[in-house]
Amino acid sequence: MRLSIIDRYVFRELAASFFFCLAIFLITGLIAGFLPLLQKGIEHGLTLTMILFQVLINALPSTLVSVLPLSITIGILLGLGRMSADNEIAALKSAGISVVRLLPPVMLLGFVGFALSLACTLVLIPAGISRGHELMREALTARPHAGIEERTFHDNFKDLILYVEKIEPGTGIMKNVFIQESSDPDDVKTILARQGKVAPDPQGKDLVLNLSDGAILREDRLGDSKPAIEFKNYVFRYPLPDTGLGATRKSLEENSVSEIVQRVRSARLKQQTTTGQERELYQREERLGRIFLTQRFTHPLACMALALMAFPLGTLGMGKSRLNNVALGLVAIFVYYALALATERLARSGLVQPEPILMAPPAIFVAAAAYFIRCVRLERVTTPLLFLGRGARFLRGAKF
Repeated sequence: MRLSIIDRYVFRELAASFFFCLAIFLITGLIAGFLPLLQKGIEHGLTLTMILFQVLINALPSTLVSVLPLSITIGILLGLGRMSADNEIAALKSAGISVVRLLPPVMLLGFVGFALSLACTLVLIPAGISRGHELMREALTARPHAGIEERTFHDNFKDLILYVEKIEPGTGIMKNVFIQESSDPDDVKTILARQGKVAPDPQGKDLVLNLSDGAILREDRLGDSKPAIEFKNYVFRYPLPDTGLGATRKSLEENSVSEIVQRVRSARLKQQTTTGQERELYQREERLGRIFLTQRFTHPLACMALALMAFPLGTLGMGKSRLNNVALGLVAIFVYYALALATERLARSGLVQPEPILMAPPAIFVAAAAYFIRCVRLERVTTPLLFLGRGARFLRGAKF
């Protein structure tokens, strides 16, 4: 019964610090991710309410995956550091209870973070990205003139330049429209219209402009002009194959695990029937699919690996202040993500297989945590930890 009470007490202590860190990191991450979404949403004609909804369904899961390992690590270090500073861990030792007995609440907190992160990577993030693309398509269909600004040359479309002098806010009617289309080098069109309006395309595949009172100027590859054509009404239609408005292929980020597996298998089969540059493209698609598939599981594993590493760092006394242990935790987090970034670069380069190299950071940290936990059980501080502890105390006491 006393051990059960200890488990609950330690878990409450760790959970309080964890939720405090999670709130700070999550709010900071959402604010940082809100500004790009705000700019992109305004360009596509989304309202502020819809943009906030986008933040909740799209930015929140991805931000949660990023901040969960940090919050768990710092929360465990703060909780165990508080217990160590108040001599509660020493009291447990004097009562004949091993420090390793505090490990189950730490593992439980790491497992909670792992489960939340896994739900985000497998379900919430792909669904959020897919829903975000749908909202963008709906906004462009409902407000086709969204994203077009007055007195600005828009060259976002391939082989097309668009300029509008004025747009009436209520009706969306554009005044003094200039269009230059150069998709055909032998027939470059320059269209000048006194008035125009963007017409909705139900399929979202074309940019449709209803123009009136204007002229069409044409010239060939050498710049020689052709006879001008005046018009009273003219419907300008330009295909948009690369804007993502139509039923295009979904990206790997919004694919489910089964869909990624199917794409990897398809790319692997196509490599057997193609050669040259096309085969290299399929090899790259297969490699990227395997990388994204493996990362769906390695990102959540960071919660468990860093939680296990935080346990020996939090129980070792590295000085009078608990911030020394937090400094060691920050170093561990930096090393982990540096390893993760390096292994991802190696996997993308094709020098090694993606699955084993991407699993290396969590495996290395679990092995190192097991060694340090053994040192804690034997009440022995290893030379690397002693060196890092002195470095942490030096950095906290240094004057810059």
